[in-house]
Amino acid sequence: MPLPLIYHEDYSPEFPADHRFPMDKFRLLRDYLVDSGLTQDSQLLRPPLCPADILALAHEPGYIERYMSGELSREDQRRLGLPWSDALARRTVRAVGGSLLAAEQALEHGLA
Repeated sequence: MPLPLIYHEDYSPEFPADHRFPMDKFRLLRDYLVDSGLTQDSQLLRPPLCPADILALAHEPGYIERYMSGELSREDQRRLGLPWSDALARRTVRAVGGSLLAAEQALEHGLA
């Protein structure tokens, strides 16, 4: 059984080159795993966006709506520490979907 690996192109949105967060690291890891023959792109599991009702278990629905629409207050944006964009919002929700998929795969394959 190959180790279930999860990746989505949304994980590495365009990001300012001079930003301190290395957003490309997710794509670079995927590229390394494929280029080195450790996996094939077709073997990577692609997670769905996390449903809003699951996000609402950790965040107030109004906050989720403001985040997804780019309408956070300046203070909320400052706390994020990342420059908001549609792609970043999608990446964030996709990453939560990826975490859920990873947990499901770990349980299904006896890895947890």
